[in-house]
Amino acid sequence: MKTTRLSALAAVALLLAGCGGDTDGQAEERPATSPMEPSDSASSAEAEEDPFAPNVGDRALSFGETRDGMSIDMTLEKVRYPYPPAAYREPFTPGNVYVGLRLEQCMTEDTPDAYSSYSGEWSVVTPGGQEYGGSGSSYDDFPTPKFPENVTLTTDRCLKGWIVTEVPEGTKIASIVYRPLGETVAEWLPPERGDGGASRTSAGLASSAERGDIG
Repeated sequence: MKTTRLSALAAVALLLAGCGGDTDGQAEERPATSPMEPSDSASSAEAEEDPFAPNVGDRALSFGETRDGMSIDMTLEKVRYPYPPAAYREPFTPGNVYVGLRLEQCMTEDTPDAYSSYSGEWSVVTPGGQEYGGSGSSYDDFPTPKFPENVTLTTDRCLKGWIVTEVPEGTKIASIVYRPLGETVAEWLPPERGDGGASRTSAGLASSAERGDIG
């Protein structure tokens, strides 16, 4: 009986030892992980701006600045409003006046079947959003010097000259828009000046023969 009692006590002791505070068999606690964050290269790629994105809205240009295209650059050098008509080149519509645009267009890389701009690609926009354009410069001898319209562009050679369009007399100009092939790629805003020259206000640019060229 004594041997049986000792065996029972030994068994109990072994059971208690198995239920003790040994932590070797417990799973390790893993540290919390934070969500994956974008790499610096991905962030910089998203922040990089397309250099050939349309120059409209916040990217709009001022008179005299250049729209840099992938192979063709366009500059609206000056605006003359009103542009004086020749004695025999009055506006088509009574009560209208000309707006003259002096352009420079350059092809920087060889592009097949590339042609120069023409008056139909340009519009005068009022503060209320109304547009006028595409008429008035189909004459061979007016305005002068005339911008060569719809001619083949040559690499590293720039074309310069004036085109005109008509607007009702008294029209205020908020911007000049350029739409080659119907796509709006640039707009130019009148300069802000405080020296008695042209001014850009919420009402737009008003005509004045005394101001001459603008830009």
